[in-house]
Amino acid sequence: MRVYPGRRINGLLLAIAAAVAGSIGGQAIAADEQSPAPAQGPTSAQSATSAQNPVVAQNQAGQPAGQDGTDALDTVVVTGSRSKGRTVANSASPVDVISGQELQQTGETNLVDALNHLIPSVNLPASNNPDLGSMIRGAQLRNLDPSYTLVLINGKRRHITAYVGAGFPGSVAADLSLIPISAIDHIEILRDGASAVYGSDAIAGVVNIILKSGRSGGDDAAQWGKTYAGDGADGLLQATQGLPLGENGFIDLSGQANKQDQVTRNFRLNPGYLTYPAISSGGGFVGKLGPNNSLPAGDSPNPAEATRDDKPWQNTGQPASSSTAAAINAGLPLNEAADLYAFGTFTHRVAFSPENFRTPDQIYNNDPSALNLFPAGFTPYENINEKDFQFNVGVRGELLAWNYDLSTGLGRDDQDVYTRNTVNYSLTYPGSPTNFYDGAQIYQDWTSNLDISRAFDTGLLPRPLQVALGAEVRRENDTVTAGEPLSYYGSGASSLIGNLPQNDVDAERTSQSLYAELSTNLTAHWFVDLAGRGEHYSDFGSTATGKFATRYDISDRVGLRATVSNGFHAPALATESYTYKLDMNGTTSYTLVPSSASARALGATPLQPETSVNYTLGVTFEPVQGVAAAIDAYRIDIAHRLGNSATVGYNSSTGEDSAGTVLTSAQIAQILAVLQAAGLPTTGALNAGYFTQVGDTRTDGIDFTLESGTHLGPGQLNWNFAANYNHNEMTRINPIPAALQGLPDIGTISKSAQYTLLYEAPPDKEILNLSYALWQWSFYVRENRYGQLTRLNSLTGGNYYEDAIFTTDAGVTYFFSHGLSLTVAAANAFNKYPSTVPYSAQSASTKAQYINAWDNSGPVGLLGGTYYARVEFKY
Repeated sequence: MRVYPGRRINGLLLAIAAAVAGSIGGQAIAADEQSPAPAQGPTSAQSATSAQNPVVAQNQAGQPAGQDGTDALDTVVVTGSRSKGRTVANSASPVDVISGQELQQTGETNLVDALNHLIPSVNLPASNNPDLGSMIRGAQLRNLDPSYTLVLINGKRRHITAYVGAGFPGSVAADLSLIPISAIDHIEILRDGASAVYGSDAIAGVVNIILKSGRSGGDDAAQWGKTYAGDGADGLLQATQGLPLGENGFIDLSGQANKQDQVTRNFRLNPGYLTYPAISSGGGFVGKLGPNNSLPAGDSPNPAEATRDDKPWQNTGQPASSSTAAAINAGLPLNEAADLYAFGTFTHRVAFSPENFRTPDQIYNNDPSALNLFPAGFTPYENINEKDFQFNVGVRGELLAWNYDLSTGLGRDDQDVYTRNTVNYSLTYPGSPTNFYDGAQIYQDWTSNLDISRAFDTGLLPRPLQVALGAEVRRENDTVTAGEPLSYYGSGASSLIGNLPQNDVDAERTSQSLYAELSTNLTAHWFVDLAGRGEHYSDFGSTATGKFATRYDISDRVGLRATVSNGFHAPALATESYTYKLDMNGTTSYTLVPSSASARALGATPLQPETSVNYTLGVTFEPVQGVAAAIDAYRIDIAHRLGNSATVGYNSSTGEDSAGTVLTSAQIAQILAVLQAAGLPTTGALNAGYFTQVGDTRTDGIDFTLESGTHLGPGQLNWNFAANYNHNEMTRINPIPAALQGLPDIGTISKSAQYTLLYEAPPDKEILNLSYALWQWSFYVRENRYGQLTRLNSLTGGNYYEDAIFTTDAGVTYFFSHGLSLTVAAANAFNKYPSTVPYSAQSASTKAQYINAWDNSGPVGLLGGTYYARVEFKY
């Protein structure tokens, strides 16, 4: 079924317009209405109920709170502005608030997957093996690069990962999956640009994670589940304890341990696809199989084919991983005017991603002696052993009538990378190593802030003028160290080759910024907020950003809001210095440092910041009593988008480039000259490229939310509906570098790379939540709809479409006495899978190899239905 979201958007707008028109007649807001009290950072948020709440909030004893009357729209938010006292209902920018209980109820054991279930504007592409990207994934906000979303913890910047490539070329994002769900009180998600407030990375929006801050009580839980297919066992243990610190302080401790088994969903091999060396008429092994692993004429199949594994490829599904995580959040009053606070997280994760299977025939053609090590073939595994931590400490209070907050924080992500269960064909001998250490990649960020603010009663305005000023200093370090010599010696470990000593990196960047914000009500109903920021980076210079936000409340039932801002995303240090060498089953693939002499010979130029201009226009309204609605339209223009350069490739044995085009003698001479200038090999099969700015894009979209809660019989029914609609386009493509002009199959950005930028996530996503609390029972149903995906048919150059897909999550909880509860639930309850690639879009090699092929690049992965049980004890 094809979906045309534009028609649905138009119909939705008409319906909303009619509802708004009927709401304007509401009673005017009283001129002396007061704003709620401001939140005070990490000590302020106590179990906030979400603005998109699929569950009924629970009291401390763990009983249903179906009749507590909590109004989520009154939740004070602290994200997106330094203006005090704004709530979900009266914010000038769209903000979602997600409670920790909602995150737990998704059944997901890591935060990034949980948010994908709850927020339509958040999308998470399926876990695409093989490589480190299947273990370290970034979530898209408004269908944009994950690195365009800034992550905060208790309002302080969270460090990014050391890994490059979170679903987009050169992308380096904060890894949300490293933050334990057990420690989270609630999350505020700002769906708007905020670089003027927070600096780099806030082009798409901001995720602010507020940690628990209890002085007493605890929450312990155990959870276990599997897929319907019986694999992918997923176990979770969680514990949280609140303790008093002095008379009025607190210290909240949280811990979490998770173990996820591997899931494999590869199709079986076709019977005619051979994996062992064929047998010649003389009885020996044939040097090479025919095209697409067919049987060469006059030869016989190897008898071992009769007993082979028909599913030797294991790289489609979900990788195995285990992690332990801990968090601390503490606050201590020093006196009546000052509070000391500290918080931090620590996570240790080990994960394994299976790579492409190496057939016995491939092994034989690389080195016949290697068959003694792996006579039936082997599957290499990329493996990370990761330690990640962040710790912040600060003091906040009041001095000379100014509120101040002085803090510093250090974050570090340390990844040791290995290639396991593989060979180095240059080192095959009896007992030769099969596991290799490839080196380390480390990122560190030290950020310090001073924020001061004060409200001035001018006597001319209906509300005080709020003034906020601040300064920030950051120091970033990126380090890459060499692997063990055996990992890169000769041909290197098959799969991920160890980092060479000459490619070691020790890069540093410093930045300083000053920022200011003014906000007030010009009239009783008209709020304005103006922010500006200047920032200087040691490696690419200075940038300035600003934001104007406003809201006008027509009545107590209708409010209009709008923002305009510009933003930027600084190229990550790791992206600027990233290099690797990969063995792709006989073809060596190079990614070169953009500033290196090798990359410059291929047309590279130094990376610059990506910049944006954001516009939003929205309305919040109450179409009928007790029903809250909001619609926000937005446009995001982004210049200098980061991408992969054109690939320069050559196979000296076939005379083809990396796209398989047979080259003329003149083209071969030109490629050889380019490769020689870059200092790259000119024999064998190789391709080379680098990260570069490819052009500009535009994103237009609409967010819509609708929610309500009501008594139904003896229980409480809560429901909400939320939707996001997006359209992306490229508005400009950079010219081809002069060094590469005239070569075949060369462009600034390939068509497939354009599709990644524009169509990675579905153009629309809708979520409907229903929950009902009755006595000791709580029931919920959540319906997710992911819109039709556009994909490139590489054979024809045209499109094919992956149908829209519905998934259903459902569960029931029974609350025993004394805080004990049991939940039984299912995710993707009706066992939905993504589409398969149409036969007309499958390559000849894919058709020859597999009986079918999954199209698993969308948000619905290949696990199918899963079930789980959760036991929880709150005290």
